[in-house]
Amino acid sequence: MKLNNLQILRAISALLVCCFHFRDYLNFQDLKLGDFLFKKGSIGVPIFFIISGFIMVFTTKKMEFNGDMLKQILVFYKRRIIRIVPLYYILTFLWMAMGGSFLLYFTDEDLCSRLIHSLLFIPQKNTFPILYLGWSLNYEIFFYFVFGLSLIFKKYRYFFIIIFFILTMILGKIFKFENGYADMITSPLNLYFIAGITFALLLDKFSVPKKWAVPVAIAGISFFVMYLLGFISTDHELPVFLIIALFVFSFLLFDYTFHFKGKKSLVFLGDISYSLYLSHPFVEIVLRRFKVDGYLNIPYFIVKIILAIILAAFLYRFAERKITGFLKQKLKV
Repeated sequence: MKLNNLQILRAISALLVCCFHFRDYLNFQDLKLGDFLFKKGSIGVPIFFIISGFIMVFTTKKMEFNGDMLKQILVFYKRRIIRIVPLYYILTFLWMAMGGSFLLYFTDEDLCSRLIHSLLFIPQKNTFPILYLGWSLNYEIFFYFVFGLSLIFKKYRYFFIIIFFILTMILGKIFKFENGYADMITSPLNLYFIAGITFALLLDKFSVPKKWAVPVAIAGISFFVMYLLGFISTDHELPVFLIIALFVFSFLLFDYTFHFKGKKSLVFLGDISYSLYLSHPFVEIVLRRFKVDGYLNIPYFIVKIILAIILAAFLYRFAERKITGFLKQKLKV
């Protein structure tokens, strides 16, 4: 089954994050257009988390557990590492080089520690990874680690994951940790992975009739847009979680109930979404010397988004796909 609409949702999520980071160009003295449209664009990240939870179930549901479990777990980890690590490492070192202080990261003790933590996906308290978007990859990698461990429990693996993240979140509410890794493990953000897992299990067992899917999809998209634009004003974790989860579920209905094919151009944007998410800050670095005034910033903003997409397409074609294909062949996964 092709999940074209889920790919389109990836594209929307990555573009939301891009617009969130570029939004200041749309903020004018008499009109804060950027903040109005994209101040909450960072919610693209929890959308990615839900998608990750869903995809992990979707891609492993036919896994057989009658062989060497350790080997299967190692294969799972290899596939995830191949998918995530190469491009992130390339862009991390490129970010260091473009910052003009490449060698400093190896000579200064604090910076060297930051580099090591970044490359090992270990969060530090109050410190972003070198390529700052890597903070979300810390969560992704930890989720993959837990998911891989859950395979030991075979048919009970989803119970293990759900119970684990709920218990750790409760611990985070009770205790205040001074360690970055502990903060991540106990973060409520991990519940978004659970939402994705839950959606995958439900849609695998039950079908949603169109008479119910239509109002659910309309509500999901409407609430999301109203929250994004500030018409629904709340920062409480539960309502935000429900709004984002319902939005993702709406797109899943486009695949599972409505069977929309989706436009190829939008699906392609979903294909390059990982490259787009990680690489769009480089557009800002390259163009930071160019200054425009007033409402000329609107076309400038559009140009930056277009350049970010072009860069992501290039990286996807000539780095992400080639490296992933090469490593899959070499590691036989």
